[in-house]
Amino acid sequence: MSRQLKSREKLFDRFSKQLHLLKNEGLIDIDLKYEETYICPLCLNQFQRSDLISEKSKNFLTEEDAPPAKLNGSRIALTCFQCNSKAGHQIDHHLIHKIREIDDSKFHKGTTQKIRMEFEDTYVNSEITSKGNGLLNVLHKIENNNPTTLDRFIYKLKNKSVGDLLDFSPKRKKIDNSKVDKALLKTNYIITFAKFGYIFLLDEYYNTIRDEIKQPDLPTDGHLMINNQFEPNQIGTYYVLNENVKSIFNIFSLKTDYSETLIGALLPFPNMEPKELHNNLTSNGTSIEQGKIGVELDTTTYDTDADLFGDLIEIKKIISWKNAPQHRI
Repeated sequence: MSRQLKSREKLFDRFSKQLHLLKNEGLIDIDLKYEETYICPLCLNQFQRSDLISEKSKNFLTEEDAPPAKLNGSRIALTCFQCNSKAGHQIDHHLIHKIREIDDSKFHKGTTQKIRMEFEDTYVNSEITSKGNGLLNVLHKIENNNPTTLDRFIYKLKNKSVGDLLDFSPKRKKIDNSKVDKALLKTNYIITFAKFGYIFLLDEYYNTIRDEIKQPDLPTDGHLMINNQFEPNQIGTYYVLNENVKSIFNIFSLKTDYSETLIGALLPFPNMEPKELHNNLTSNGTSIEQGKIGVELDTTTYDTDADLFGDLIEIKKIISWKNAPQHRI
């Protein structure tokens, strides 16, 4: 058995056992098709153990990275091949390119990137390598330029007649910012699934979020995400206790070889629309500058020792809090 299959089986067992436990205890009302059932958290289709093997199923179960693996994410859940391909490949690369574009703009030491330098009425294509301390090495390749233009550019450089200022810009990546938001939404949703499994995420309330993730061209609707306001030691999952803002708050890291961006994202419990959650939060906020409201989240930390996949007492605590009118857990 391959290492990848063993990893998928471990995830399958974890979620499937919880799913059947919830069903047997009457905590969810859903007909399960198989003796061992896994429900894809995005499409909600049901799968059996044989669907872990690609040779036996066209729509087999695949490991899901959250955040994306290229941003130092981990394989923490399973999604079916169709959802992974569509939701993953069509939105995750926009987030990856966005972070890399930010890295490029800072010219971190050791990085190399392609640029275009403005010259006369045209451009010179170059590669810039950052040596650190503001020193950049520039390489002009003949095969990437018009030879006549490049000769004229180098001649003027040597004679210091090209001008006092060279304007250049990094090669722009094709980024759809709405799909960046979708990738963050997907990451937040999958992290929540990895922590809580099927305790509340099977609720039809989350169909809208699932549809937003599965349909790349569908607009997103007011999901609350915050960046650059956290420290690495704050990464984790929290319960939000503010009155009328019952939700899960995940802080996660998007990490490259050169930078780390920390994102905080809220996922409401059922029966609260994202816009309603936003209004409830900001209505009790304080004005920090024109057009901006400061909000303080009242949170308690997710208990990493609580077994939410096998301990009914701990599972029922979450269900009771979800259903209770009071905001305390």
